[in-house]
Amino acid sequence: MPATRGASPALDPVLEVADLSVRFGGINAVSDVSLSVMPGRVTGLIGPNGAGKTTTFNVITGLQEPTHGSVFIDGKEISTLPPYKRARLGLARTFQRLEVFGSLTVYENVLAAAEFHKSWSSDPTPPVKVAAEVIDRVGLRRVANARVDALPTGISRLVELGRALATRPRVLLLDEVGSGLNPDETAALGDLMLALVSDGTAILLVEHDVELVMRVCAQIFVLDFGRLIASGTPAEIQNDPGVQAAYLGSDEIAS
Repeated sequence: MPATRGASPALDPVLEVADLSVRFGGINAVSDVSLSVMPGRVTGLIGPNGAGKTTTFNVITGLQEPTHGSVFIDGKEISTLPPYKRARLGLARTFQRLEVFGSLTVYENVLAAAEFHKSWSSDPTPPVKVAAEVIDRVGLRRVANARVDALPTGISRLVELGRALATRPRVLLLDEVGSGLNPDETAALGDLMLALVSDGTAILLVEHDVELVMRVCAQIFVLDFGRLIASGTPAEIQNDPGVQAAYLGSDEIAS
């Protein structure tokens, strides 16, 4: 049976963003955006380049101070917490601009994250076991001993994903993690995301591959010029005239 989108019974959001605004000088990068991410689901955040998606990620993870608005995990506000404390609450992310330890091997990148997690968590699992499990799950076993700076960008993005998974996140923010992957790798990535949410992980996905987004997401939020212009199921988003005009071209609509 083919993999399907994650689905959850009526649950409270694990991550919420309320009335978020970010202003850079005279530019409103994000304006009054609210969204929620449910456990056991992939939630999409899409929009044209410059729509404010990565800025929203940066605020959620504590790398950017908002002009206005709040971030909540499990209903508790975390807006004033530094990034490392948010990570310890179960937030992990990848970056639009690739962030890996290029001089280390794939295995060493993932092991480093597992060691960091072990240093503050009560998880009794040995980091070497965590790293081995993650490498197998992400499909990196064949390149485990390769230096990351010698790998194609698409595979390096999977290394970054594996490193995030080694921290045992409850909420995983993925910023264009599919960029640089071929169709088979993209299909495998979609399967992996659906497997992760079936285990209860919540994923917030920024991705320009519309076919992938529509396949894996249960809920999608659409940004345009920093404003939320639509939210709904994949079918609702594809049929929304405002989204079609702002973001989805005729090819994407047809697919």
